[in-house]
Amino acid sequence: MEYHILNGMCLYDNFPDHIKGERIVMHEALLQGPLGGDLPLNEFWKMRANHWKVPLKDYTEKVVTPLNKLILAKKEDTLFFWFGTDLFCQINFWFLLHYIHLHKISPSIGIIYPPKEIVEDSYGHYPSTFLAKKQFKPVFLNEKEINIAIILWDLCKNGDIEGLRKLKLDKSEAFPEMMESIKFWIDLFPEDGLGIASRKVEALMNQGILDFKELFKAFSASFPTLGMGDQQVYEYYQTYLSKINYEK
Repeated sequence: MEYHILNGMCLYDNFPDHIKGERIVMHEALLQGPLGGDLPLNEFWKMRANHWKVPLKDYTEKVVTPLNKLILAKKEDTLFFWFGTDLFCQINFWFLLHYIHLHKISPSIGIIYPPKEIVEDSYGHYPSTFLAKKQFKPVFLNEKEINIAIILWDLCKNGDIEGLRKLKLDKSEAFPEMMESIKFWIDLFPEDGLGIASRKVEALMNQGILDFKELFKAFSASFPTLGMGDQQVYEYYQTYLSKINYEK
């Protein structure tokens, strides 16, 4: 059996019928909020529900229950991840590889990256023609690559910036932008001071860009490989806006 793990509802809603298999949406944004260090999984879910300010029951239904379908995967099954190379997608991907490892299942794991060309008619970074014509070839992960992703998740969830700095990893087909992702993570969450995203939002607002839609467009153009969504950027925007209004 094939499982298709999709990076959002936009892709899910437009996923073509001719691609058969179980579809599972990752309804999380682990680039934002606490990652809990070494919390057990049940406490991790509670912490994430609290972060999003939703009841645990609702969070479980939307996030956890779909992911629990992965636990049913058998050795002869295949998991296909439809995620981008941007950090937003990659941190979710690293977590899910950790999640699979935690449950001791060992299906084949492949990732299908969207083409690098940016087009208007796309769903979750995937052009409609790419989906309709099956113009893709999965990259299958070997055991070493899966273990690297698990190590990366462990370092990120524990805020181990020094550990991330010391990593020397070869670029692989499965993780073509891994070192760039690590550098972005370090810049986003420095050991002291404001991170790169917060500083960029402040700089744009100091330039007079106070309309959020305009600001988000400028922010995304500055960091095309970050993949941060509008909700995440809005938190930085709202924080600095409150500071401006307080200082008046």
